[in-house]
Amino acid sequence: MKKEYKQKISELKWVDEIYLEYDLAFGTDIDNALGCNLLEEITSGLWSINYFNDFTSIYRAKKTGNAMIGVDMAFTKNVRTFDNHITKYSKATVNMNKIKGIGLHNYCEKYPFSTVMLIMAYYDVPLPKTQVGKEILLAIDSAHKGFYTPNKRFKQIYINWLEDMGYTSLIDILNQRNLKYFYSIQEQYGLNDKITIDEQGYLHSKIDFQAIQPHFDFKIGLPAKQFHHIKTFKTDAHKIGEKPIPSKDKLISLAYTYKNWVCYTYKNDDEAGAVE
Repeated sequence: MKKEYKQKISELKWVDEIYLEYDLAFGTDIDNALGCNLLEEITSGLWSINYFNDFTSIYRAKKTGNAMIGVDMAFTKNVRTFDNHITKYSKATVNMNKIKGIGLHNYCEKYPFSTVMLIMAYYDVPLPKTQVGKEILLAIDSAHKGFYTPNKRFKQIYINWLEDMGYTSLIDILNQRNLKYFYSIQEQYGLNDKITIDEQGYLHSKIDFQAIQPHFDFKIGLPAKQFHHIKTFKTDAHKIGEKPIPSKDKLISLAYTYKNWVCYTYKNDDEAGAVE
């Protein structure tokens, strides 16, 4: 990652507090999962998975009193997060779109990679040693797609991001492969499958973490702990302008998933309080 971006991120003092205890919020896909797994490794477990967010409800393993860090979550409150969405940016978020001033007006220039790749870039975590490991990283969140666009301008934006994040070594791999190949990688390892929670509070997924593990130098997979429901939210998604978005005091998270589409969660009127 370029020095100027690292310096900007480090202005959020919490990102370098890897010697303090924080609670990580796990989510419903492999980007959430690997991001949390990696942060636990980087901090020797001081940052520990304690929340699960399925974007309709929040669950907690135990009450700790620690502040929470969301991984691949677009919280609108000033919750600490690592995130790759275009959103209503929290002051506490690590988000390359925020740093580069990217919003709906220049949506096509958005950060194209996964949140786990953002975490790797900031903390100088080496790319996987194997080619398959690198391909898996590029397949997460379909981070590879921008390279194969027929539009030369958009492809150059993608290559510029590779340079900004220090990932130019991946260009050779992208040149060796194609969209069909990356779709097969996603299918082979279940990379697009969701993580769910059962009635007993345990997490499950068809993502093949066991097959992926040999390609990564940190322990990956689902936490074995039991989670307990603490709060439920309302959710909605629609075209921008189709109807009003809830007021700032009610919003919990919000992401513009396309230049004309918004997804968000917001508080139930009968449930006070926000995500802490």
